[in-house]
Amino acid sequence: MPHPMHGAVPSSEAEMPAIRGQLIGLFSFDIGYEIDLERARPLLRGAVTPGRERRRAAPSYVGHTTPPLRAPLGTVSVPLADAPVTAEATVVVHEMGAVTIILTTPLACSVAALPPLTATLTGAGPLEDAARALADELRPKLAPAVVKSTASDVVEDYYVIQVDEVTPPLVAVELLRRARGPLASALRCETDALSDAEVEDALRTQLSYYPDDLVVTDWNVAIVVDPEYTAAVDVLEYLNVQLLELRYYDALLDRHVADTYGLATMRPRRMPLLNRPIERTLDELADIRLEVATMVERLQNAFKLGGDLYLNKLYSRTAERLGLPAWSASVQRKLDLLQQRYNVLVERVRAARSEVLEVTIVILIVIELLVLLAGWG
Repeated sequence: MPHPMHGAVPSSEAEMPAIRGQLIGLFSFDIGYEIDLERARPLLRGAVTPGRERRRAAPSYVGHTTPPLRAPLGTVSVPLADAPVTAEATVVVHEMGAVTIILTTPLACSVAALPPLTATLTGAGPLEDAARALADELRPKLAPAVVKSTASDVVEDYYVIQVDEVTPPLVAVELLRRARGPLASALRCETDALSDAEVEDALRTQLSYYPDDLVVTDWNVAIVVDPEYTAAVDVLEYLNVQLLELRYYDALLDRHVADTYGLATMRPRRMPLLNRPIERTLDELADIRLEVATMVERLQNAFKLGGDLYLNKLYSRTAERLGLPAWSASVQRKLDLLQQRYNVLVERVRAARSEVLEVTIVILIVIELLVLLAGWG
């Protein structure tokens, strides 16, 4: 198969439209609880707070509550489809402790070449390896600006096929009609043709604002036919960060749920000093519950779409594909479970303290009576 980045089209693909644009890889990493963006700015050469692209009429307040920093990282060579390609690297630094490495490389091929390309990206992960290397280089550089740094190796990846030009020129409806099958397979990262039902489901998120633009998103790939794509990619990048953070905190809560199970079933000791392990656990539970609840609240409020109905649709449809409501519900269930265990442990420790206090009072009364009876008082 010809290299998908350079546009040679075999005769079997001749009837398919050709596209020219970019392949954009989004790779999000959690590096800490919070990043001080003002301290991070001088640590990154060329760091800027980007403005918002405004192709459609929309409220001026649409965007990040605290805009992230964006800085160029130069170019990297990535092996893709058995040949090296050059990708422009950029980092986006979020206040909530996440960074996204964005790798962008030119793309020119037939639509029929997209399914093998996306299958290669998600299977072998050549872009992900390059993004990990860049993230590892950034961690020590950003360390002075990071609060409570983490060593998590979790990465959340997402790929955007951005199209500037379709040959022959086609409106969105016609492009979908002529290339429906390959587009659906590319979205699902499948090299084989999908069933009609699966094609319909894969393309269910499609959006068009003008006749010549199109956005279709799925769980790991989006197709954006629009030369002014920045706002759409910003939404997808933020959703990727949300998924990363929810996955990270879901795993963190899993560990605490497992660790506290034994203590929740153990009866407190009558001697207060022997309950120190439980009290330390209570302090840890209070801290982790506050940390996670605060982070979830920040995630929900960090990106405002306001009255931009188009971006709202893009956000909600893609969030569903990524399973964000399910991840949010999972995190909330575990927070509730930890709250219940916290309450149980607090009540048991209080009961143990009350028993010790009652016994102490009784002993003091008995001693006082003995003293009186003995005539020592």
